[in-house]
Amino acid sequence: MADVFHSHCCLLGKYRITGSVDMFFNKITYLDKDGTTYTDFNRYGANFNLIFKFYKEWQVRLIFLADMHSGPDKPKWLSNLYYAAGNYEWRNKHFFYGYENYQPNRFDGSYNLLENMKRGFFFVGYNYDLLAKKSPLKLDATSQIRLIPFVRYQPEYTDRFGKQVMGHHKITLGTSARYTIWHHIYVEGAVFFYPVTGSVLPWDPDYTYGFGYFDWHHFTLDFSYGNWIANRFPWHVKEMKNDFSNGEFKLGLRFIW
Repeated sequence: MADVFHSHCCLLGKYRITGSVDMFFNKITYLDKDGTTYTDFNRYGANFNLIFKFYKEWQVRLIFLADMHSGPDKPKWLSNLYYAAGNYEWRNKHFFYGYENYQPNRFDGSYNLLENMKRGFFFVGYNYDLLAKKSPLKLDATSQIRLIPFVRYQPEYTDRFGKQVMGHHKITLGTSARYTIWHHIYVEGAVFFYPVTGSVLPWDPDYTYGFGYFDWHHFTLDFSYGNWIANRFPWHVKEMKNDFSNGEFKLGLRFIW
């Protein structure tokens, strides 16, 4: 693809607009209205990611999601749109910060998009690479272990359906780590802590994990798996069903304009 669409053709390679077109699959397990029966919905679809870089690493990010099938078991809260804005600095020993919204933003009028804005979270994080350039642990130029401590603040949070307000001023502390092993192949994980008593909801994770292949260059194929919901440490009560099959598999084509 890169040979056919050269990086200097048609304004490609300017690094002002980037993104990807992805196919995804995951199983969503949720409680029915009776509160006792679990239902599995196999979700598969496509998303279109757009990143607009307007000054240095200041960006606006949009993710449009389209489901490829429906049915009576499809949850009503599945989102059509995620969005974010901030300074996404990627370099070692630099802070990044901004605002992200992964609420059930839908275009069918079932959710108030303005109300959902105060249910996103503000964040700040710090990039720290553990491996020096000449470390014996580096198998190639892509090998690296990056730690990212972060803080999130959510003005208001709701139930899983995005309707009932459950509380205000939610704070999440955490640290994520990604080990890029060789040729852009990585494994990753994160741990979370909720210092405000009573703010932990059944789907809030104690930890997350994933793996995949990620190459930031234009016209590359990426693959990933990520499990981000309801993973609990053994000493914490698990109120929501979740296992490996509830993670998301994704295959995407990346572009840079």
